Amino acid sequence: MDPTVDDAAHAALGQRRAANAPAALLAQLAAALRFLTVIPLRWAPAPLGESALFFPLIGLGVGALIALLDRVAAPLPPGVRNVALVAALAALSGGRHLRGLAGGVRALLGTDGPRAPAAAGAIAVAVVLVAKLAGLGALHLSTRTMALCYAPMLARWSMVVLAFGSRPAGHGGGSELVRTVKFREFGVATVGALWVALANTAARGLLAILVVAVVTICCRIFVHARLGGVNDDLLGAIVEVNETLVLATFTLGTR
Repeated sequence: MDPTVDDAAHAALGQRRAANAPAALLAQLAAALRFLTVIPLRWAPAPLGESALFFPLIGLGVGALIALLDRVAAPLPPGVRNVALVAALAALSGGRHLRGLAGGVRALLGTDGPRAPAAAGAIAVAVVLVAKLAGLGALHLSTRTMALCYAPMLARWSMVVLAFGSRPAGHGGGSELVRTVKFREFGVATVGALWVALANTAARGLLAILVVAVVTICCRIFVHARLGGVNDDLLGAIVEVNETLVLATFTLGTR
């Protein structure tokens, strides 16, 4: 055997073991929390790509907080309650994903003149917010908690799906997540997200997974053709779009 190949294999094995050590996993969890939420954690730095295996878990935690807020806000009028939930979702991410949605639309329409892209970004944000409010208003009590928990989880899983294997787009080397996410993170995130969703939501969960997967793959194909790759704005945009679609999916088949 070529000693160079053998050394490379041992080095790769060592890197995998180091990434799966308990201290490294805690650092990756902290990195995922910093990237996806406004929680100010201080921990040993970890590559953002390695932290992606925790994205669905962070999304599930966000969903659980939103579901808890929904219970606390139950005495409020339905419209006020739903506005509070949408605002809380945006606040937990620091508005980063909504800004990504606006920025992604501007990037995709960047050749249409200086004013049209900016207006389109604002319109896209407004449409998504209204659609979320409509989805929350249409949710049945029997599926409301599940929808609130799993919409953020599947949406953040879709970030990993979009990032893995994509080309980075933009200046300065592009998105760090796109550049550093590997099959380890994609595999763990996918197995975890799908297992949680299917174990608790049956057919509706399967439909939500299929919707998120198809939309994410179609988005991946389109943005590579249009922009040559994926940037951080588009990662935020896919979260907002898929959260909205999962909420809509959970309204189907209920009375």
